Amino acid sequence: MIKITNIISGTLKTNCYLVYDDITLDAIVIDPGEDGYKVINIIDKNMFKVIMLINTHSHLDHSQSNNILRKQFNIPLAIHKYEVDFLCSNLKPEILLYDQQIMNLSNNSFMIMHTPGHTKGSICLLFEKFLFTGDTLFAGTIGRTDLPTGNANDMLGSLAKIKRLKQSLIIYPGHGRSTMLQYEILHNPYLIDN
Repeated sequence: MIKITNIISGTLKTNCYLVYDDITLDAIVIDPGEDGYKVINIIDKNMFKVIMLINTHSHLDHSQSNNILRKQFNIPLAIHKYEVDFLCSNLKPEILLYDQQIMNLSNNSFMIMHTPGHTKGSICLLFEKFLFTGDTLFAGTIGRTDLPTGNANDMLGSLAKIKRLKQSLIIYPGHGRSTMLQYEILHNPYLIDN
């Protein structure tokens, strides 16, 4: 079964997620944030076998610890191709992600959703029962679109795509608390009007 550990990282309280198979302990790290050593300690304590690091987008509050984790666990970095030029330290990912790409974690698969708006290469990760939304969708609101490569019209298209998913999904955002897609469709002003 897939399980999730949430680590709140850095001054902007970014949600880093360790998503793991509770039998094999294979894990992926989503958005390590600013506190890489804190993430490493939790991985080591739980004996997770990290196989990949994924950034939902390139902003520093989500990606600053990329190198620390890559070196510690000798793992590949995956990010959408439109985000590569914005990674810090001229970091080059091993895996370029694209819309509807199927990825695996042990015997479980998940799909990459390209959801531009907050940035041109923002992505969400769709699992059977939950969706990691990065800075695209939060509980009660959405990510900013006024930063470099952000686009309000693209965000509207991405929100429409998310709105078509099954409403029972649990939403794990890049900041703040988790929520349910059904609740957001009924109460989030950006989804009600979209």
